[in-house]
Parts: sequence; C-alpha cells; structure tokens
Amino acid sequence: MAKTKILLVSPVSQKRILGEDFLFKLPVLALPTLAAYTPPDCDVHMVDERIQVLDFNADADLVGITSMTALAPRAYAIADRFRCLGKTVVMGGMHPSAMPAEALEHCDSVVAGEGELVWPRVVEDFKQGRLKRIYKADHLFDVSQAKPPRWDIIDKERYTPVDFIETTRGCPFNCSYCAVTNFFGGKHRTKPLEMIEKMVSKVKTTKKRFALKNLVFFVDDNIVGNRSYCMELFKLLKTFNLQWVGQASITVTQDEQLLKRMSETRCLGLLIGLESLSDKTLSQVGKRVNRPSEYIKAVEKLHKYGIGIKSSFMVGFDNDDITVFDTMARFILNSNLDSVYISIMTPYPGTKLFEKMESQGRILHRNWEKYDSGHVVFQPARMTVRQLQEGYLRLYRKALSYRSIALRLWRARTQLQFFLPDNLAFRQCLLKVVNSFK
Repeated sequence: MAKTKILLVSPVSQKRILGEDFLFKLPVLALPTLAAYTPPDCDVHMVDERIQVLDFNADADLVGITSMTALAPRAYAIADRFRCLGKTVVMGGMHPSAMPAEALEHCDSVVAGEGELVWPRVVEDFKQGRLKRIYKADHLFDVSQAKPPRWDIIDKERYTPVDFIETTRGCPFNCSYCAVTNFFGGKHRTKPLEMIEKMVSKVKTTKKRFALKNLVFFVDDNIVGNRSYCMELFKLLKTFNLQWVGQASITVTQDEQLLKRMSETRCLGLLIGLESLSDKTLSQVGKRVNRPSEYIKAVEKLHKYGIGIKSSFMVGFDNDDITVFDTMARFILNSNLDSVYISIMTPYPGTKLFEKMESQGRILHRNWEKYDSGHVVFQPARMTVRQLQEGYLRLYRKALSYRSIALRLWRARTQLQFFLPDNLAFRQCLLKVVNSFK
C-alpha cells in the first residue's frame, strides 16, 4: 500500500519585518515537532520559504500550513493555490487557531491550539476520507510525554547555526497584548530533564561556525518561570560545552542564587520584555512584575554575572502620548542595554487587546500583513495614527543608530560576539521598515 505523502509548509512574506531577508535564518520548531507525531506510514517533507522555493507541483496528498497573523495572507494564497490543484489543505498555528472561520475559507480543515494531540487523528481521518472541518484538543498536551522534533526533515546547514529547544510551555502573566496564555495555558508545564539532556547532548557534537558554536535558543516564554525546575536545568547545562540564550521575566534579576547558577552555564543573554516606562501602563496591561524604577538596576545585575540583555519595548499603549518617543529614546541611549527591539503595540487576534479594541471600534482594518508590529493597525487613544507611526520610526532610528549601538555596547561590554551582530541585524530590520513608508 502506497504511503500517504504529506507536505508541511512554513510561509514567508517579503513585506514582513523579520522576513526572508532577515540576517538570521532561524529554524522553525513547530513543523518538525508536528512531523514527530505523524503516523509512520506517511512520508513527510517540509518547505520553509525563507530558505526554499515552494514547488506547487510537489507530489503531496495532504498539505499542512502553519501561520502567524502577519503571514496569514501568504499562507492563504498558498492554501488557495494547492486547493485549486486538487490538494487537501490543513492549516494551524496562532492565526488559524484564533480565526478558524476565516481560515476555513481557504483550507479544508483547521487545527486549533496545540497540534500534538490531534494531528495523528487528522492524518488518519484524511486517509479514511472523513476529515472534519475543525480539530481541537479538549485539554492541554502533557509535555512530559513529548517526542523530540524531527530535524531530519530540514536542512539545518542552511540556517543560522542555532539549535531550538523547548523545556516548558505556558505563562501565568496573561498580558492583554499576548496570546501565549490563551494558546498554551496559564501554568508552566515542564519536560523531564532526562529528555532535555538527550536533546542537549546532540547539540554538543554538532559542527557549528564562528562565535555561534554550540549555541542553543531555549524558546520557553519564561525559562525561569518554575524556579526549582530551572535551577536543576542550569545544573544540567553546566555539564555541557554550549552557549545559550533564552527569554525570561525581569523577576530573574531578584534572585542572586539563580543568576549565579545561570552564569555558570555560559548564558550569553536573555530577552526580557520591559515594554513600557510607565507603571500605570504596565498595571493596565497585566505586566505588574515590571517596575520601571528598577530597570537600570536590573540591567546592572545581569551584567554583574556576565549575562547580556535584549530588551523589548512597545509604543502605542492607551496612556502613551507624543512625549513617549523622546522619553524612551533618552532611556535607551543612556542605558547599558545590550540590544533593543521596539514594536508598535498590535492587537493580535486571540488576545484580550484585540477583543477590547474590536468592541470599541478601534481596529482600522484586517490587512493581516500589516500586523507585523511595525505598522499602526488601530486608533490610538492619545495621538493620531500618523503621530504614532512617525514617532515609532523616529524612535527606532535613534535607538538603533550606529552611535546608540556603539555607546550601549561599549558601556555594557557583555558578550559582544553575540550582541554586535544582533544589533546590526535589527538595524537592518529598521531600514526595511523605514523604506516601506517611502
């Protein structure tokens, strides 16, 4: 009996800020993970449009497409074309999960939420000719039973030499602008350390290039969310010859013991969402663990242990007026932040923010391609759309000017081999945003 042929597709848009021309080509975790749950009597292939050309004449019985919101138009175009060619198309990911009715206008079936529990059933139903319109698990996946991603379906040599590893899922903060809690739940689910050890041991023997040798990106939304677990994780990482970066909440800087153990693992840096310099704003959006008056001290604490910080900020909150741009620009220039990422607050489908702005009639359009954190897609409360857009561009120019990069890195002097190319890569993104408005 012939095997069912499955093609998994990760779309890209030339107009997206972190699109196909972004300096770092990072591997996609979702589809290799899904491939691990595909029944063994199937042949699975994957195309990532950032590094490959999608062949619509590919020999495939079933096509699976993942999509974030900004990539939805491209994902829909791919789905439409495959269906015109007689292929069955299933869509999943953040955007189809939040907008299943919309996605079903372009595909045969939608997987809403985590796919591990339902994907085997999707494939079996397809083979039996009984594919349903929507599949959604009735509970969250037990990550302690997770299978390792099937990296064999991609050519890792064509990506930036970084390995992606997930140790936990879920976030209890439930910030209004973020869909993570809605998608992955409000409790930290942890994978067994024995499982992580097996994945890390493979990284150790992988040939890598330049300063990124043996580099791991832990994709957890907050790697320090479960203190006892992460303390054991760092104890494990200490035994391996690898470098790593991850994401964490600013609360990590309040725990000296945790920072000390982290520094012993060759942690290059953490992405920490500072978001705003306003206590009132942070309280309103649910990010109450952040205290702007302690930001500088927190940065110094990380640097004390040799850990760099890439901070993310947003502009366009309802308390923001036109003064926010100069205030934030001064803070960034005078800080020792190793790297910064600035975005326009964006009401993504599936978030409380989207629901709020939709009910208030403040959503300007549903041109999802513009939902890339670099375009204003809603009516701001205390400034015009033009003021927010132009203020954002002006702020980004200042924050990622060569002068700002040089001053921040000179003062920080932390993990330059990582943060110098990081700054230059995101400066490239800035130029792309600026040019898109010409």
